[in-house]
Amino acid sequence: MTDRRGVFRRLRKRWGRLPLANRFALYGSVVTVAAMLLCGVLITSAMTEITLARRGTVVPALVEGMLAPHVQQLAPDGSLMDSDRQALDAMMEGETLLAEFPYLDLWRPDGTILYSNSPQLEARQLEMPFRVQRAFEGEIGVDFTDVGSQDYAEHGFDTDFIEIYFPLIHRETGDIAAVAQLREVTTSLEKDLWSLTLSSWATAATIGIIVMAALFGIVLEGSRKIERQGRILTRRLAQSHQRAVRHRELKAVAQRASLSVTEFTDKHLRTIGTDLHDGPAQTIGFAVLRLDQIRRLAKKSDREVVVAEIETTLGGALSEIRAIALALVLPDIEDLDLAQVIDRAVQQHTRRTGIDIAVDSRIEPVHAAPELCVCVYRFIQEGLNNAFHHGLPEEQTLTATMQGGVLKLSITNKNLTDYAGHAEHRGIGLYGLRARVQSIGGNLAFVQKDGQTRLEMWVRNV
Repeated sequence: MTDRRGVFRRLRKRWGRLPLANRFALYGSVVTVAAMLLCGVLITSAMTEITLARRGTVVPALVEGMLAPHVQQLAPDGSLMDSDRQALDAMMEGETLLAEFPYLDLWRPDGTILYSNSPQLEARQLEMPFRVQRAFEGEIGVDFTDVGSQDYAEHGFDTDFIEIYFPLIHRETGDIAAVAQLREVTTSLEKDLWSLTLSSWATAATIGIIVMAALFGIVLEGSRKIERQGRILTRRLAQSHQRAVRHRELKAVAQRASLSVTEFTDKHLRTIGTDLHDGPAQTIGFAVLRLDQIRRLAKKSDREVVVAEIETTLGGALSEIRAIALALVLPDIEDLDLAQVIDRAVQQHTRRTGIDIAVDSRIEPVHAAPELCVCVYRFIQEGLNNAFHHGLPEEQTLTATMQGGVLKLSITNKNLTDYAGHAEHRGIGLYGLRARVQSIGGNLAFVQKDGQTRLEMWVRNV
């Protein structure tokens, strides 16, 4: 393996020392030969298509008039009349037609062979070839024999043919009475294509040699100029390389700055949306729920108490919206420690709903980052509100622990309905809460099982 690598490196060095004109001559020769072969193949393929298309135009025009009269009237059982079958047999046995078109099949729309000069196939129903199906739609088709088709196997063929498909029209109704499948021998076509291939390759080779000779003279002159200019460019290349390195460094710095701005903007917008939904929207939603209670109260004094309560709630929501607009952080918790933030969120929910929450908090009174405090507050607010709206009022429990730098909060309650299908609802609810928790490196889980709902979040390295 080492010897091979050494030989390859020596050959590559020798190749690099060759003048540009010599390398062009070698490359050009290879490309010219490849182009000559490709040109010959493409021309052959194109002429084959043209020849087949011409046969698809000429042959049906000549033969359709000979075949169509014999399918105008069928026997009561759907077969050909005896006179028409005899006429077709006589036509297919003629030396002129038999030499070029040895086989003919007439297909009915249901796949039955109406006539075939291979008697074993007549009146049999076979899988209809694709071209026959298209012919029943009025399309004339020409193609080489599909050796994998059922009718090819049933005929017992072992050679290729050119197959021509064309419809036979019923003159009175204008419908397609049958489709003719005429097979033509390929001997004459192969001779024409071989002659065309040789002539196209010879022409491509002549043109390639002339072009290569002309281009070689031009490249030879250019090679000499390049060698002279190469020495000048080598000196300037070192300077350009240094400038390019500096440019890449500055570009990388600019890209990192742009990415940071984009991420900050996205995060900022998500924070605004989440704060608006998890804070004021929840408060206003609670106020709307209280409106139903007003309608059910008969005494004016009771209604006034509820109205005052709603007024207080909406006033708090308005204040919170203003606070979000100013600083995007709740002003009344930014100076609190984690234990106080938890107590504040629970007290506010209890004040709004009148429902006592069972709190099991084992959090030390430590101060945390503002974004963590806001996240904890919003988690409790969103979780308790969801428990209030979608669960039973009793047995709502909040558990808070912090061990080994891992903060874990859990809200559990008994649920009335299956809320799992709405966990990613049309608003931003739990989806926004999950995004908020993940933005500070935490995780969120929402689980429903055995009539109980549990919402959990945990954050590491607190």
